[in-house]
Amino acid sequence: MNADRKIGPAPYALGLLAIAVSVSVAFFLAYWKGLGSLEDQAQHLADEMLFRSHAVSEQFDNTALKALLAQPGLQPCSDAGLEAMRRLAINSRALRVIGYIQNERLLCSSYGSHGDGIPVGPPSFVSKNGFAIRTAVPLPLAGNSLFLTTTHLGSGYTAFVMPGLVNDIMPGSSNAAFGLFGASSQKPMMGRGDLKLSSAWMSAPLDAAGTAIFRGEGHLVVLKRSPWFDYVAYGALPLSSIGPEFKTTSLILVPLALVSGLALAALIVLQAKRRLALPHRLRQGLRRDELFLAYQPIVDLATGRWVGAEALARWRTADGTLVPPDVFIPVAESEGLIRQVTAKVIANFGRDAVELFRRHPEFRVSINFSDQDLSDAQSVETLKACIQTLGIAPARIAVEITERALIHVDAVRRNIKTLRDAGTRIAIDDFGTGYSGLSYLATLELDALKIDKIFVDTIGTDAVTNSVVSHIIEIAKSMGLKMVAEGVETQAQADYLRAHGVECAQGWLYAKALPMGELLAGLNAQAQTGAATGT
Repeated sequence: MNADRKIGPAPYALGLLAIAVSVSVAFFLAYWKGLGSLEDQAQHLADEMLFRSHAVSEQFDNTALKALLAQPGLQPCSDAGLEAMRRLAINSRALRVIGYIQNERLLCSSYGSHGDGIPVGPPSFVSKNGFAIRTAVPLPLAGNSLFLTTTHLGSGYTAFVMPGLVNDIMPGSSNAAFGLFGASSQKPMMGRGDLKLSSAWMSAPLDAAGTAIFRGEGHLVVLKRSPWFDYVAYGALPLSSIGPEFKTTSLILVPLALVSGLALAALIVLQAKRRLALPHRLRQGLRRDELFLAYQPIVDLATGRWVGAEALARWRTADGTLVPPDVFIPVAESEGLIRQVTAKVIANFGRDAVELFRRHPEFRVSINFSDQDLSDAQSVETLKACIQTLGIAPARIAVEITERALIHVDAVRRNIKTLRDAGTRIAIDDFGTGYSGLSYLATLELDALKIDKIFVDTIGTDAVTNSVVSHIIEIAKSMGLKMVAEGVETQAQADYLRAHGVECAQGWLYAKALPMGELLAGLNAQAQTGAATGT
C-alpha cells in the first residue's frame, strides 16, 4: 500500500478545492459505473440473443435442411419425407415443427400431411441468404402460439420456431428490450419489451466486428450482427435505469471522497480484488492440491450391482469451505484453468485407482472432459500416460464429453480417435440438452450415451417432454450405443428404464457420490454378498 501513502496527504494539502474535486470525481465515477453496468446488461442481452439464435439457425440450416437436401429424390410430403421431417424435429431442441411450404400454404410437416394446406400468409421479408421470414404464423395444430418461420426458397422446407425458446432470457430489468431484426431487410423478427424498434437504430453503422453501441431516444443500445446469418441482435435499456445504482454508489463514494481521495482509491482496489477473488482462490487451490474426487456408482439395472463409477471433481478450500462444482467449473473454463483442473482429476484418479483396480480389475471409471480438454492433445496425452502407469486395460476407462464439445467437431474427432485407438471408451454426456443433433453424433466414434436427468425426471409424469426418453433410447439403440440414465431417484424410473432396454443408471436411488474409501467398502460388501449367495 505504498502508493496509498503517497497520495494520502494530497486531499489535506489541497484543502476545500481537493475535497470539491474529489466529490466531483466521485459523482462522475458513480455515473460512469452505472452507465458501464447498463452497457454490460445490454451487451449480455444482445450476446445471449445472438448465441441462442445461432443455435436455432445451426439446427435448421446446417443440420435439418442439409440432411433433407442431401436426399435429392425425397418428396417432401411423401411418407419418407414426412418421416424424415418428423425425425429431424424430434432430434432438435429448438425446432418445434419442420414443414414444407408452397404458394404460401403449409402442405405437410413433421405433424403429417395437411391436405390442401394451411395458409401461412406472405413473408414478412426475404433475407439475402434466400430465406423467407414470417414473424407471426399461427399453427392451430401446434397450439395457439405464434411461430417465427424461416423457409428455404430453393426447396420450400421450413422451420417453425417458438420465439420464447430464443428470447426467454432474464433481462435483469423490467424496462429492458431485446430481440432480432433482419440485417439486410432492417425488418423486426422477434423481440421482447415494450420498445418499438427505431429505423434509425436498425440502420446504425456497425464496426468491423459487427457491433454498435450508442445512445438514442433515451436508451443505451447494443447491436451485434451475426457473422454467418442475415440478422442482428439488439439489447436496449433506458438511461433512466442508471438512477438507482448511481444513487447507491454516490452514497458510498461521496462520503469517502470527503474524507480523502485515498479512501476512494482503496475502495476501487478492493472492488477489483473482490471480482478476482474466486479465480485467484482457484489458482491457489490448484497449487495447494485442494481438489479431490468423489465417485458416483453406476449400477447395472438388471442385477443392481455397481459396475462402474463417475469421477467427480470436488473442491474444499483451506478454511474447510466446500465450493460446488457448478460454481468453480465455469470459472475454470472462463479463466483458462480447466485443463489444470482436468490434470488434477487425472492425477487424483491415478492415486485413488491403484487399490480400486487391484481389488476390482473389471470395474469401470468415467472421467469428464470439457470442450477445451478435447480441443488439443494435452489432456488426452495426460490420461493415456495415467492409464499406462496404472497398468490397467484402457477399456476400463471412459471419457465423458458434452454436446457443447462438438462445436469444435474437427479437433474433437481427432482426439476422440486418439483415445479410442488407445482402447479408451467414449460417452456422450447430458444427451439432448445441447445442439449437436444426430448429424454430428453419427460422424463420431462413440460407445455410450448418457440420458440427462431432466428427461429421466419426466418418466411417469404428464410433462410435455415425457416422450423424449423413449425417443433417446431408440436413437441410442439405432446407433448401437450403450445407455446410462442419470439422476435416477425412484424405483418407478428404474423399472421403466430397465424395461425399455437401458443397461445402466446412476442416481440417489442407489448412492450419492462417495469418497474412494466408501466406494471400496461398498464394492467389498457387494462382493461378499455375491459370494454368499453364489452369484
